[in-house]
Amino acid sequence: MTTHDLANLPTAPSGSAIYVDTENLRDSDHAQGLVSDIVANWPGDRPPLRSLSLYVRADKAASWEMWTEASYPDLRVRIRGVQHFSSQKAKNSADLAITADAVADLVTGQTNLVAVVSNDSDFGALFVKIRELARSVGAEQTPFLWITSPEAGGLSSELERFIPEIMRWDLSQVPNAAVSVQPSIAQFDPPRLAEPERPVALPAAAVTEGSDSNNEAIAEELIRRLPAGKFKAADAQQVVRARWPKRPVANGDTAKFGQFLLNEIWPILQSRGVLMTRKTSPRTYEITQAAKETTARASAETTPPAQPPDELSLAQLTAAVARGITDDLFKASDAQNALKALHPRHPAASYTAAQFGTWFARQLWPLMEEHGVALASEKPRRYEMTPDARHRLTSLA
Repeated sequence: MTTHDLANLPTAPSGSAIYVDTENLRDSDHAQGLVSDIVANWPGDRPPLRSLSLYVRADKAASWEMWTEASYPDLRVRIRGVQHFSSQKAKNSADLAITADAVADLVTGQTNLVAVVSNDSDFGALFVKIRELARSVGAEQTPFLWITSPEAGGLSSELERFIPEIMRWDLSQVPNAAVSVQPSIAQFDPPRLAEPERPVALPAAAVTEGSDSNNEAIAEELIRRLPAGKFKAADAQQVVRARWPKRPVANGDTAKFGQFLLNEIWPILQSRGVLMTRKTSPRTYEITQAAKETTARASAETTPPAQPPDELSLAQLTAAVARGITDDLFKASDAQNALKALHPRHPAASYTAAQFGTWFARQLWPLMEEHGVALASEKPRRYEMTPDARHRLTSLA
C-alpha cells in the first residue's frame, strides 16, 4: 500500500492524539492526575486534542474505561489492556501496542500529531518512524510530541540527546506558565502537509511581576481571605482577581490557574499548614485554623508599624525615591537609602529591612511598576528602572 493509497482511506476529524503508558507512571492516581492536567492545559498552538489512548493492566481495563468515558466524553477514548506475564514482557507489550496504534492512527488520518506520555526512551524507534513518514510527504517537521512528568520516575538522558527540544513538553517547567510549550509543530496530513501555524503565545499563568503579587504574597492572601475549610482553584482565582485584577493569572483559564496553584503556590501553602484533600483533578485544598494562625503571626512580625500622615503624597514620595536611586538595577535597600538621603524623617526611613520591604511592596512598587519599572530577577529580588521609567516617575513630583 502506497502513501497515496493511505490518503484515500476514510478518516476521522484530525487533531492531536495522546498515548499514555500508565505503567511508566508512578501509580493510578498519578496517571489520572497527569492525564487530567494535560487535557486541561493542552496548548492552543497544537492541533486540537481529539483522541486519548491509555495502556493499562489488563485486569484494570474496565475501570479505566469507565473513568475515561465519564471524564472525557468529547474525546475518542481507547483503552488497551496489557497482560502481565512478567514485568519486562508487559512493559514491551505496552510499548509495541503504543507504537502500532500511533503509526496506524497517523497514516490513516485519525491524527496529525502523536503525543506520547512517558519518561523513558523506549519510543525512540517510534519517533524515527514518524519522522520518516513526515519526510515522505514533504513535511519539514516531525508531528511528534514527547510529554514527560517530573513525578513519574527518572527521566531518560536519551531524551535530551535524541528528541529535539521543539518536540518535548516537560511538565516540570512551569515557573511562568501553566505549562511549558515549545513552538508549534506543523500538522501531519498525508499526503500533503498543512501550512505550519504561527506560534501562539499563551497567557502567562504564574505571577512573577510585582513584589506585592509574588508567590509568598499570593499564598498569604489566600489564607487570609478564604474561610477555614475546603476550597478549589476557582475559589483561589477569585481571591487573586480581587487583589491583583490586572494579572494574567487572575483572568486566565481556570484550568491554567489550577496548574499554577499546584506548582507555584501549593508548596508555600503546604509549609503553612494547608492540606490537599484531593490529589487528583479537580484538586481540593483545605485551609486549617492552624494555617490561618501561622500566617497571622508571620504577618504581624513583618508588618511595619503605623505611621502618621506624611506631608508628601504617594506620587511625590515615589518620585523622590526614583530620583535618589542612581543605578538602573536596584534593590529595596537602595530605595530605602534614597529615602533616608532625601527624607530622613519619614517613618519608613527607619524601618528594618523586612519592614521596609513590605512597605515598599505595598506603597511604592505598584506606582513604579505602573510607570515602567520592571522586575529584573526574583531571587535575589532586583528591579530595573529604564531612563524612560525614571523620567515618568520623576515627573510625578
